[in-house]
Amino acid sequence: MTTTPDTAPAAHGAPPASTTPTVALCGVEFGWGSAGKLGAVVGALRDRLGDDVRFVGVGSRLGRDVVRGYGVTEWHDVDLADPRALRALVEEQSIDVALCVLDRAAATGFQEAGAPVVFVDSLPFLWTEEDVAGLPLRAAVYCAQLCPGLPGPAWPVMARVENLRWVESVVVPAQARPERDVREPGTRRAVVSLGGLLSPLLDDPLDYLLLVVPAALRALAAWGVAEVTLCGNLSAPLRDRLQEVMPDGLTVRSGALGHQGFLEAVADADVLLASPGLTTLLEAGTRGVPVVCLPPQNISQILNATFYAQATSAPVVAWPDTVFRAQDVLDARLDGGGRGEGDDGEPGGSPGEDAALALIYGGIARAAAEPGPVRAALAARIGACLAAVEANAGLWTGLARLVGTGGAGQVADAVLATARTGTAPHSS
Repeated sequence: MTTTPDTAPAAHGAPPASTTPTVALCGVEFGWGSAGKLGAVVGALRDRLGDDVRFVGVGSRLGRDVVRGYGVTEWHDVDLADPRALRALVEEQSIDVALCVLDRAAATGFQEAGAPVVFVDSLPFLWTEEDVAGLPLRAAVYCAQLCPGLPGPAWPVMARVENLRWVESVVVPAQARPERDVREPGTRRAVVSLGGLLSPLLDDPLDYLLLVVPAALRALAAWGVAEVTLCGNLSAPLRDRLQEVMPDGLTVRSGALGHQGFLEAVADADVLLASPGLTTLLEAGTRGVPVVCLPPQNISQILNATFYAQATSAPVVAWPDTVFRAQDVLDARLDGGGRGEGDDGEPGGSPGEDAALALIYGGIARAAAEPGPVRAALAARIGACLAAVEANAGLWTGLARLVGTGGAGQVADAVLATARTGTAPHSS
């Protein structure tokens, strides 16, 4: 899914008085996970209220096209670090409640501007004591997405949340398709999803792409795939570079693809190959689509792949040890007491964080300098995972069933209750 959002000028002046609730929307600028969650909650709110709800989008430039597909057309560029500008927006637009997905700065800013906040946290398993100061622990409602396990360092952090509400996975609901055999070789379809690729600490996202995409396409071609839909925050220059390494015999489509279009392509595919962002894994699992987890791009994806493997009994693709070992990354992070980069990409600024990310990004950059051996190793590992898909050797709905799929509606109910009662955040 590529996006080239157009920025409309901010509206000025208070809208006419209305009983229609006005909900501010903001998702963190890292990948499409937060945008997908915003879209799912917007859809749930529309299910409840129809058009009798008004949305005011703030920031979220990467995800605007995703959320715009759910009928959100009003967007404002506001400096979240400027309390006067944010307070002016809250007052001018008569905002009743702010829905913030993973954007901790936005949640804090809206609270200080006088708007009650419903905060959606899909990474509660990632936090350590280093994160406490940055989390909106006193939000009107803090919706933490259920996870298969909560590591020890995260327990005291979540215990500090004042209005904690555990919710199921925040995804667009769907009926899981019945188990079916994959298509015959030569007619198979696959989706390859690479995420947003927007970590502020990543010098060159092309390194990851030029290692993983050729290996994935080579393995898919050998497995009998005829059509591939390639999704990711891929600019035209990046797509041109990738075109140079496309294997013969595959029809590869790439370009702009909205959220619903992505979900439809996934539902029709024999397999999804994805860098293991949690929202993507849960969206596919909700639909019963087999996933091959590609090598991780950041710390949270290491944990996400582990969750997926444990819940589905499916194999996942790890980097060769010459790139980095996942356990070394996790050990380095905890040894320094740092927080993980996660889906929001915010640097922790601690020795542990720096050391862990240096292992990931340094290893990928070194491998990209001489990509041949790593591509070959990854193609073999992806091929082994595809064999497991063909044998149906995985409980593809396992992760989604473990944590549930009703979170979008649960968050929507929290947003409506907060908007109707006017519950204000605690003073900070």
